[in-house]
Order: sequence, then structure tokens, then C-alpha cells
Amino acid sequence: MRSKRRIAGNILLILGLLSLLGAGGLCLYNIHEDNEFYEESFELTSDIKTYIGSQAPDDTDLEDIYSENQELEPVDVKGYPCDGYLLIPSIELETAVLDTWNNKYLRKAVCRYYGSPYTHDFVIAGHNFRRGFGKLKKLSPGDDVYFTDMNGNVTSYTVSQIEVIDGGDVEGMLSGGWDLSLYTCTFGGKARLTVRCEENIPG
Repeated sequence: MRSKRRIAGNILLILGLLSLLGAGGLCLYNIHEDNEFYEESFELTSDIKTYIGSQAPDDTDLEDIYSENQELEPVDVKGYPCDGYLLIPSIELETAVLDTWNNKYLRKAVCRYYGSPYTHDFVIAGHNFRRGFGKLKKLSPGDDVYFTDMNGNVTSYTVSQIEVIDGGDVEGMLSGGWDLSLYTCTFGGKARLTVRCEENIPG
């Protein structure tokens, strides 16, 4: 009997150790994924800024750009369809925005899910990487958000509210008439942490 108990105890111990090793491996994998996202997004954002800088003269009036360019025009940058970049100063987040969303692109940057800044229904999605959209949970109403498109047009927003939406509620994500929505998966992936923003109209 003691032998059976000892064997059972050893089995439980081994299973426990295997579980710890699995959890440790998953943690290391997540850290690797986060670092890879940060490095690639940083490089792509830098390339986008270089492109924008080469297109717009130094004395460009951003208000003139805002009124003249009413279409979101993606540009190929190193093989990626880029819409521009997103800047959120309060959480020190700056990342490229790709025009198409899929698993490959979401590992490089955040992606346009729907709409545009010029139709006032812009929705941007991103994985909840620690140095990516995982930072969205730190935002508060009143925080500033800036989107710069490939023409150098800067659209300014203010965070209005933060909510959690069911992962399958596409209608809920697109409803409400928000100028900009940023969203990412919650822990476990069953819901979407969503940041709703209102545009600051120049003038």
C-alpha cells in the first residue's frame, strides 16, 4: 500500500513539475513574441516616418493637408501596406498601422479593422502584447491619441470611454458613432477591451 502511495505521489510530483515547465515555457514564448513585435513595429514605424518626411515639405500646413486629403491611401513600405502610425503619449505607445488585418500583420503592428479617419468610423485592432495594445488598459478618459497617415495628415483624438465587448459582437464594435475605436483581446481572448475616442476637429 505504501509503495502504491509513493508511486502516486511521485506521479503527482512529476505532473506538477511538468506543469511548471510548461507554464515557464509559455511565459518565455510570450516574452519573445512581445519583444519581436516591439522591434519590428519600431523599425516599421521609423520607415513610415522617413517616408512621410520625404513626401511633405517642412513648411506644410497640417490644417491644409487635413482639408485637402480625405482618403486613406496605404503605401507599400518594405512589403507591408501601411496607413500611417498611431501615437498615444500617455502610455508611451507609438506603432505602425497596417491597412489589412491578419495574423501575420498583427504580429508586426496594429491593423485597420474598419473605416477611416475621414469617414469618422476608424477601428484599429492589435494583439495585447505587453508593449503593444496590451497598454490600452492603462488609458483614461481625456488622454490624447494621434493618427498620422502616409500623407503627413495628423488626426487628433481624445479618449472618451473604455468598455469591454463580447468577442463575437461585431455590431457592438462598429456601433455608437465613434470617430476612433481601438481594441485588443482581454486575457483569455473571449472579449475585447475597447477604447472609444472622439476626434478633435481643428479650428
